[in-house]
Amino acid sequence: MENISEKILESAGSLFLKYGVKSISMDDIARELSISKKTIYQFFKDKNELVYLISERFLLAQKEKFDKIQVESKDSIELLYQSTLHAREIFEIMNPYILFDIKKYYKEAWQLYLDFEKKIMYQSLITTLENGIKQGLFRDDIDVSILATLRMEEIKLAFDKDVFPDNRFSFKEVQYQILDHFFYGIMTEEGYALLNNYKQNFVTNDQI
Repeated sequence: MENISEKILESAGSLFLKYGVKSISMDDIARELSISKKTIYQFFKDKNELVYLISERFLLAQKEKFDKIQVESKDSIELLYQSTLHAREIFEIMNPYILFDIKKYYKEAWQLYLDFEKKIMYQSLITTLENGIKQGLFRDDIDVSILATLRMEEIKLAFDKDVFPDNRFSFKEVQYQILDHFFYGIMTEEGYALLNNYKQNFVTNDQI
């Protein structure tokens, strides 16, 4: 029985990432798994609970991934570079409407994201910026609180279809351009040089 609930979470999570949350119904999830909708309701109260649990699992997985990157990185530039590559993997598979859907229709799940942003992402970025300054890789005249706050808002801004409508902008390209602008704006010459070194030593077609 536990295996069935796990499959439901995995399948629903994949559908949400690909198509957004609002457009996927419980019928769609049941059809994807070739089970009845009644079976889903044996494990989950409603779609709100499903969205909440999937969001919780996704954010926990991201925390574990970034914690691993932090431990394995030799300096702030490598941490920044590897985190960027991971973020781009997520952007490749993420529907641009997913954050908007959760914010508008699933308040409990949205609060999870806000808590994650404040307690994990923001604090981690503050530490990274402070360490990068100490290492001489980031400019020492930046205000880490302002820049960390800016980065948090940039992430949400890229999902805003009123600002970046689909008929004019590619979601992935918007994320990439904003990310590049942020990172290149805080580096010293030593940071640039180290970044170029990491680019040459990691096998990837991505550009930061």
